Amino acid sequence: MEQMSTLTMTASRARPALAGALMAATCLVPAAYAQDGTVSKNDVSGGSLLLQSATPGRYVEAPLVAADVKMEIAGPVIRTTLTQRFTNPTDKWVEGVYAFPLPEDAAVDTLRIVIGDRFIEGDIKERQEARIIYEEAAANGQRAGLVEEERPNLFTTSLANIGPGETVAIQIEYQDKARLDNGVWSTRFPLVIAPRYSPKPEYGLVASRDGPMVSVTDPVPDRARITPPVLHPAHEPKGVEGLRLPVNFNISLEAGVPLADISSQSHALVVTRVDGDTAHISLKDGEVPADRDFVLSWKPEATAAPTAGLFRETRNGEDHLLAVVNPPAMKVEGQRRDRETIFVIDNSGSMSGESMDQAKAGLLLALDRLAPSDEFNIIRFDDTMDMLFTSAVAASEQNIARAKRFVSSLEANGGTEMLPALKAALVDGDKTNTGEVRQVVFITDGAIGNEDELFSAIHDGLGRSRLFTVGIGSAPNAYFMTRAARQGRGTFTYMDDVSQVTAQSAKLFAALENPVMTDLVAVLPAGASEVFPSPLPDLYSGEPVLLVLKASALSGDLVLSGMLNGQKWTSTLSLAQAGKSTGIAQLWARAKIAGIEETRFAGASPEQVDAGVLKTALDFHLVSRLTSLVAIDKTPARPVGERLTTREIASMLPKGWDFGAVFGPEAEARALKLDRLPEAVMQHINGRAAQAKPATDETLRLPQGSTGWELMLAFGLTVMLFGAALLRRGRSAIGLRGQALTASVGPMGSTSARE
Repeated sequence: MEQMSTLTMTASRARPALAGALMAATCLVPAAYAQDGTVSKNDVSGGSLLLQSATPGRYVEAPLVAADVKMEIAGPVIRTTLTQRFTNPTDKWVEGVYAFPLPEDAAVDTLRIVIGDRFIEGDIKERQEARIIYEEAAANGQRAGLVEEERPNLFTTSLANIGPGETVAIQIEYQDKARLDNGVWSTRFPLVIAPRYSPKPEYGLVASRDGPMVSVTDPVPDRARITPPVLHPAHEPKGVEGLRLPVNFNISLEAGVPLADISSQSHALVVTRVDGDTAHISLKDGEVPADRDFVLSWKPEATAAPTAGLFRETRNGEDHLLAVVNPPAMKVEGQRRDRETIFVIDNSGSMSGESMDQAKAGLLLALDRLAPSDEFNIIRFDDTMDMLFTSAVAASEQNIARAKRFVSSLEANGGTEMLPALKAALVDGDKTNTGEVRQVVFITDGAIGNEDELFSAIHDGLGRSRLFTVGIGSAPNAYFMTRAARQGRGTFTYMDDVSQVTAQSAKLFAALENPVMTDLVAVLPAGASEVFPSPLPDLYSGEPVLLVLKASALSGDLVLSGMLNGQKWTSTLSLAQAGKSTGIAQLWARAKIAGIEETRFAGASPEQVDAGVLKTALDFHLVSRLTSLVAIDKTPARPVGERLTTREIASMLPKGWDFGAVFGPEAEARALKLDRLPEAVMQHINGRAAQAKPATDETLRLPQGSTGWELMLAFGLTVMLFGAALLRRGRSAIGLRGQALTASVGPMGSTSARE
């Protein structure tokens, strides 16, 4: 991920440069070029959705986007192919830029561009080199694709030279592993990027030999790249059959053990059982809007649940192994240890609506679980912060009643200044107290861009505390939540349904109240090395030991040991018994990259971190912070003299979010006023879209990948792009109180021209 950056300039240029820096730091999208690819309302003659450009009275036609997700699940290993489909309904040559989420541990290793019956295979390059190759190809009129990592769970696709009326698809493949929790396997596919709050840059004067200098320190130097445009829900286009930004899932599950149940807490499913351990899974609604994460769970029969599993893949003469071990369930014995629990609750604007209801309900339940001998406190934050008590107090009936009134009165508004609240929660006034358990429960959607600052604060301030993150809403930032919990030696709990808060809270309560396995160590046989994660984390009730390692020979035993409820626990696995699988090497490499990135908080230099990340990513053909996948068609497609226009494709607002609470009432009012075409025009557009014949495999032939998966039928949907930029001051979840913010509203996007 990007480092915090500092910029200095001479005082003689401070005023204009500082103004420019402020605009660069707060502007989500650049201004559109006047009349570049725009039309008036009277020019409407086709089935395209017209969107307001930055020029009054001028509109742009939006390209189409849709996605197919295919998963092959074999035991704990998952291979996924994501196909993103772009259709350009205009008579211009365009470049589509689309930010999209993936699972936080996804090992992205394959890129293809598909045009009719042709496809172009991508290659991994250093990030800067890949960008140069892509830019040169785009300028030369060649079709080109580029996949870049902005965060481990946030990527950007750029696709240059989509011709007038042309449909182009990008295929991305990645490797991932399923999660095991209390005997239930699951996987999560994020479908929407929640708007992320980034703290403002800090400005100051420093002395130099040339006179006073203005210093600008930005905690999120890549803020523009992690803040894609967002559709206003009122303007979500009604495409074919009324679908919005549709996504289709096609899942093959081979669990390896008899299955008792297959379910989803997020979407209705159609499950076709092939036999006892195999099933085909699709969505009951066929195609769904990309407005919330997709979650799939499968539970083995009680008698079939394995206690351990070891899987291997051989690559370049070395074996890479994935181990999954279930410790026995144990109950607390003897006297219950008292707890000091600090609850931190996010009440920023992004938590408005259902998310705030979920967070408050979960916290109220947690308060009811405290014993009178426990101590607690509550910290709430938006772009300000309040502590209910000056320090932790006894969980008396009176204090609990006061806490419940405080929680019930919370309303969501403002920015997401998370760092001060986290630091305050980690302040420990009794560091030497070993008889009491100190726990920090952090309830948030994690919609921030300064993750590195938070990770650094956890590393520096954790002490004897344990950090438990609770992800709220339909699209939490799972990268931040899981990494923070791992660094904080706690657990991550996900709550997405206010009606299921009691059941979803059970995992959190089990972690808070049940014994933890500590001092977990992996003793490797001769020839085995580099086990990840390292060090191994503490484990809570229901959690398995899950690790990856490398071995030069499949001989000897892997021995896991730890202390569980005061007793020594061990488990032994023979490397020779490891079952063959695929994709383990990519999972190991991705875990190694994550481990290398975390060494920065333990004192490793940026140069050491970058060298390790780059070498691993290039060796295993993976997209990373420092590497990208780029695919180039050698034959130019765009005629000489034709201009290439860039169109940034918008994301949907996560389900349950309130546009006005996130961007502010003024931004919402402007969006509703300026970015809505007359109803007659909208009816004409939607009517034409409904009559449009969807592309099929005959009109858009897509080749088989190495997995042999057949791509789904094409489907189209117009999405919004190009919003008007609104400079406002005030309180919002994307801006600070009193901080100037330029926010794109309605649909947000950008327009720029390439020659």
